[in-house]
Amino acid sequence: MSERLIGIVAALPEEIRPLQQRLRESRRVRLGRGKALQGVLAERRIMTMVTGDGSERARLGLTDLLTHVDLEAVFAIGIAGGLSADLDVGDVVVASRVLNGTGEVPPPDRQWLARARQLEGVVDGSVYSHSEIAIDPVAKQRLWQQAGGGRAQVVDLESASYARVAAARRVPYAAWRAVSDSSTEALPLDFNRFRKSDGSSDRFRVSRYAFRHPSIVPELMQLRERLRHCASRLASLVEEILNS
Repeated sequence: MSERLIGIVAALPEEIRPLQQRLRESRRVRLGRGKALQGVLAERRIMTMVTGDGSERARLGLTDLLTHVDLEAVFAIGIAGGLSADLDVGDVVVASRVLNGTGEVPPPDRQWLARARQLEGVVDGSVYSHSEIAIDPVAKQRLWQQAGGGRAQVVDLESASYARVAAARRVPYAAWRAVSDSSTEALPLDFNRFRKSDGSSDRFRVSRYAFRHPSIVPELMQLRERLRHCASRLASLVEEILNS
């Protein structure tokens, strides 16, 4: 078994929970401001961490992890919105390119990308990290054009931050995202209205709004089920790659 650990980060607990449930010999680890869960998967030692959502929390979380743990590589996993019309809900994009509003950021590691590309049911594409959540087809179309208008493009909040932190520490990284909503779909509500000053979501305010507007609850529940499905697919992907 390798001595160095593989780090796996996600913005939300729900995005990484199915993976954590597969770990053997798991234990909680305190890392500076945050906590991580260490264990064994596919005979590899793994350190998983929920950084929190939004660019700033992603940056701080991964910085905390890399400050305290010597990692062989970092995998960034989670959901994303589809920007290109060729992607359906549940599709998994393995990023060969990560960019944001300022252009491309340090690229994903070639070796991990090559291993991911060999698996069935994945799509080689790109991730565009935006400062706001893309809530409707109009916003997604605009971002798709900004990202170059290519195939297999998704949007998230965190991947570019993860990439920059990993590159600054000279740690290889990979970014894998599962599509929670297609390019033609609108989200049940404007989640940007419920974000804090650091860019993270205020779940209490979302829950309070849903309680006062019960008509949106079925759509929110559907989105949550999609998140669970996507997270399960990503957990399987990570395990397959570590076994390959």
